[in-house]
Amino acid sequence: MSSPEQDIVFFTNSEHGQSNVALAVAGEFLRRGEFRVHIASFSALAPRVQSLNENTNYSSSAIFHTIPGPSLADIVLRDNVDLCHKPGLLGAIDGFRKMNTSILAYKPSEYIQNYRKCLEILQELRPDVVVVDPVFHIALDACRVFHAHTVILWPVPVKDVVITIQPNAGIFWKFPMTGSGYPFPIPWTLIPANIFLMFRLILDLGLGKPLRELLRFRKEADIQHPFPLTQPYQKDYLHLTPAFPKMDFPLYIPDNVISCGPILRECPSFSTSDPSLSAWLNKPTILISLGSHFQATESGAVEMTTGLGQVFEKYPAMQILWKLRYNWESSAKLRSLLGPLVDAGTLRVVEWLEPNIISVLNSGHIVAFVHHGGANSFFEACKAGVPQVVLPQWLDTYDCAARVEWLGIGLYGSRSMAPSLNAVEFSETLLTIIQKEEIRAKARKIADLCATTEGRVLAHDRIVQYAQRNRHED
Repeated sequence: MSSPEQDIVFFTNSEHGQSNVALAVAGEFLRRGEFRVHIASFSALAPRVQSLNENTNYSSSAIFHTIPGPSLADIVLRDNVDLCHKPGLLGAIDGFRKMNTSILAYKPSEYIQNYRKCLEILQELRPDVVVVDPVFHIALDACRVFHAHTVILWPVPVKDVVITIQPNAGIFWKFPMTGSGYPFPIPWTLIPANIFLMFRLILDLGLGKPLRELLRFRKEADIQHPFPLTQPYQKDYLHLTPAFPKMDFPLYIPDNVISCGPILRECPSFSTSDPSLSAWLNKPTILISLGSHFQATESGAVEMTTGLGQVFEKYPAMQILWKLRYNWESSAKLRSLLGPLVDAGTLRVVEWLEPNIISVLNSGHIVAFVHHGGANSFFEACKAGVPQVVLPQWLDTYDCAARVEWLGIGLYGSRSMAPSLNAVEFSETLLTIIQKEEIRAKARKIADLCATTEGRVLAHDRIVQYAQRNRHED
């Protein structure tokens, strides 16, 4: 095969929640071989790009471009920000404050250094098309200044793409404010609070020191256009999302926002990636995975274990697969609770799942997926048709809890205690999920919808069409 003459650049943050969709679509481009594939991110992503390049089905390798950093995760760790917050009026305000001191906390030298690196990559490669993570504001700034043909690849549901352009000021009163934990539809009694939270977010962002400082040094660097966070939807860009309209609240969606369906990476078969786990997973099983950013505490793990014990009492043949980032064997209390279950073989506790979550979900044995409300987890469960129990922790994860209940494909498992949980409430939620055929049927219906496309393939095709159209217009 001759060397491709076109270049595509993927700009993405390095965190799993942001980069997974970029790696999935980049893999599809590598498989097709029509473009030279470049991936620009922070150094933490380099090992995953190397792993991507080891796929023998690809005709070429992705070229990795290191952006100096720090990454978003680095900033959160540096500033010691605990992103978790309670729902409700005061909880959401706390979440806004934490967002201000995390994703907007770049020092002037850091932001400008990374912006110039992104601009340098664009100037050197002059790519035919650029695909950007919507939270990678630095890269979006560079694309706007460079006048790049830009595709925004969203890892989240449609609401986050188009919420600012909803008719009749729907952003204020129709849809739950992110971080609020309010249900959909919003009860009349909560609409005033929802409106207040929208104004509070505008004030916190617009008048808060982090954004004011950021806008000042952007201006000094001659970046004149609005900051991307304040205008997520851009009418002159192509937007790709992993969600279908039927997987979200009822929204107005313009023509340049394309629903691709869940955008997931190709993955090896479960039996190949972890034969031992594959052999064990032969009974109805509850899967628990609370995201790569979630760090469990002893009290939280004890509460969850107590809730699981109540499920075992009713369903003694049930199995649990728990991805737990906590050294439970160092806790006498957890050893006494978990040890007998582990010894009996009914519970597996792992720090990391070697197979992709979607491989486990597709095994046919998962009866419930307990997760934190992250978009990747939501879409993987939708793709597999597995009912969901959501234990939200921060901002948009509360949206996910409202979304699964609105769709009828899951339940909010910690409504009374979020971001913590209560053993009784948790066990009752799990038992409802296991017993309620209506929830399983709706989850299967969503899976049937997701089966109509392969998200990464449709995303690839739309990007190619966009690049071809722009090339002809140029």
